[in-house]
Amino acid sequence: MTHILKKNIQITGNDQMTRIVRQNDESVREGNIRNGGKEVKLFTRALKAFQCNNHIVMEQRKHLDYFLRGRNIGRLECGRTQLEVSEELGIA
Repeated sequence: MTHILKKNIQITGNDQMTRIVRQNDESVREGNIRNGGKEVKLFTRALKAFQCNNHIVMEQRKHLDYFLRGRNIGRLECGRTQLEVSEELGIA
């Protein structure tokens, strides 16, 4: 018996969206991930490592977002405009 996981995971480096599309209910012996157009089968250890590593990556991105948001707010509090801060960070 399989079910579809609705989990989008972004892999760093090549910036392709990877999604776990199927996972076996029987003690998670195998699962399939889709990366771009390819579907790849992973077995228990690799699937769990993939899920764990991508959870860590997402947490790191969240902390980076908070850090950058704090830097932007700090620069705005120094009297700069949003446009000036955006241009300085290269996101204008």
